[in-house]
Amino acid sequence: MRAAAVCMSLICLLTLQFVLVHGGTISSDPDDFRRMTSVHRKKCIAESKTTLEAIEGTEYGEFPEDENLKCYFKCVLEKFNMIDKNGKIRYNILKQVIPNVYKEIGNEMVDSCKDVDAEDKCEKTFMFMKCMYNVNPIAFIAP
Repeated sequence: MRAAAVCMSLICLLTLQFVLVHGGTISSDPDDFRRMTSVHRKKCIAESKTTLEAIEGTEYGEFPEDENLKCYFKCVLEKFNMIDKNGKIRYNILKQVIPNVYKEIGNEMVDSCKDVDAEDKCEKTFMFMKCMYNVNPIAFIAP
């Protein structure tokens, strides 16, 4: 775990869903996040045929032009209803669930990446995640 890592907006969203579904409490610990989202992570790894190493590499700025990795991000956003059937990312929902302690940095990341666009859902979500990393590499944690 990187000591400087903070909760990015997607993590906050996933945490909120956990709270609503499982009655848990919101945690900003990246390891807690990974444990509670492991089922969806495993499903999306299997569906997209990417690797855990590729996903974890994005936390260090490694975003290879890999269709499997791109579709992994789409899968994660779909599992948590953060992308609609037309491929539009629901930025407003992402911003609403950011805990107050991370609101400024999370809003900055989301707002800076709202203009990312591509017709292909996999490409769009990949570009969004890459943008989020570029805006704040320290705060980015791969879903």
